[in-house]
Amino acid sequence: MTPFGPIRAIIIALQGGSDPKHVAAGFALGAALGLVPKDNLFPVLFLLLFFFMRVDKNMAIFSAFLFTPVGYALDGFAHALGGALLSASALRPLWTALYDLPIVPLTLFNNTVVLGNLVLGLLLFYPLYASFIGVVVAYRARYKERVDRWPIVKFVKGLSWYQTYQRWLGP
Repeated sequence: MTPFGPIRAIIIALQGGSDPKHVAAGFALGAALGLVPKDNLFPVLFLLLFFFMRVDKNMAIFSAFLFTPVGYALDGFAHALGGALLSASALRPLWTALYDLPIVPLTLFNNTVVLGNLVLGLLLFYPLYASFIGVVVAYRARYKERVDRWPIVKFVKGLSWYQTYQRWLGP
């Protein structure tokens, strides 16, 4: 795979590869995955969601890579948030019940950073989803035709394998 592969996948998603809602859902779900530390069961659960939901997988992967450093940068805040949630006396029965379940402790939800970043990811999901729908729609309305006129895009669209691919996709 070339280093331009991910960039090409993002351009295809923005250019009209799929429904803007699917692209935005992939972006938001990837952001939630990117925020959560990767040494527990939550990333596996997010990957299962990628495959069972209709989201743009390329956008989800791109967003996960984009938000992973953000998750590390927010670890201090996530630690404080997770610590507050885990030490809240009203939530203690919930944490005890979850910890007594068979697989749930593998998520390491009792780690302050994991819980804090998970909550941040869940809180940011809808705002990222809603705003990215607007980004995709605005891009397609304003810039899609301009990008289609680029010489490299015209060249690729003129290749026989691309035309075969387009016929295979259908209208």
